[in-house]
Amino acid sequence: MMTWEWPLAVYLWIAGIAGGAYFAGFLMSHFGKGRYQLLPRIAMFLGVPLILLGSLLLVVDLGQQLRAWHLFFRAQPPRLILLFSSPMSIGGWILLAYALLGIVMIALWWVQSFDPAELRLSVLSGLALVIRPLAPATTALSWVALVLAALVITYTGVLLSATNQALWAGLLLPALFVASAISTGMALLLLVTVTGFGRVLDLLFGGEGEPIPKQVVRSMSRASLGVGIVELVVLVGFVVWLAAFSTPAAATAVGVLLTGPMSLLFWGGVVVLGLVIPLAFELAHATTNREYALGAAFMLPSLVLLGGFLLRLVVLLGGQVQG
Repeated sequence: MMTWEWPLAVYLWIAGIAGGAYFAGFLMSHFGKGRYQLLPRIAMFLGVPLILLGSLLLVVDLGQQLRAWHLFFRAQPPRLILLFSSPMSIGGWILLAYALLGIVMIALWWVQSFDPAELRLSVLSGLALVIRPLAPATTALSWVALVLAALVITYTGVLLSATNQALWAGLLLPALFVASAISTGMALLLLVTVTGFGRVLDLLFGGEGEPIPKQVVRSMSRASLGVGIVELVVLVGFVVWLAAFSTPAAATAVGVLLTGPMSLLFWGGVVVLGLVIPLAFELAHATTNREYALGAAFMLPSLVLLGGFLLRLVVLLGGQVQG
């Protein structure tokens, strides 16, 4: 019997947010004709610590923390063998690669933002001088980061679907977690922009801290609306598939979500708070140019983030209740 608990749900949630934020931010920047250049940076500034925190929670949840390196290597004297034998070990390598690449990209962005001669500390000046010739590689690395971000958000769904638990066997579970990851990633970007925290991050990492234009925030809100609708459609498809077209065990497992011990969190948290309320507000504003009040601008992405966590929690715990 599996004993995966809430730390794994948090791990899946924040890993999805980190990957989804960069994935959405990069695409908006790439297709936005230069209007969204700050978004991938904000996503990476937040994503690296989120990935590291999520990895720590995974290690805690697995137990035997001193043996966590077994996710990556197997001791076979006289050498160590790299492990790619399970979804969890593959996911560990993806997260490690994404975090390391993110650190490199942040360093390259940092050295581009100032003249090393302006620094008073010789150590920082020397470091910047060493790194600066690599700065042109940032563009190519940003595409590599996009691929890794896509793998991160896909992995968070594949990890559960690779097991034999009936609730996790749905073909649409990875798609549901991908849609939720992008939705929660965009919610994080919206939250840090409307609160001004994105400007603070930009200043901390050497930028000018320029405010993000209001029209960019409106475009992000509309894109978030589209992703939220896709997530709702996939969620309905996930439930319908398990209930009507999958195995009898899966149909029984759906009852855990719809009418069983997870039903309150599912209907009240995932559906109403995480999807229906944010989508209703965003639809109401989609055809107008009015700005959200500060309270609504803070509340709506917060509800999306909460709904994303509760989705992973009810799926994770519900899959074990019926097993």
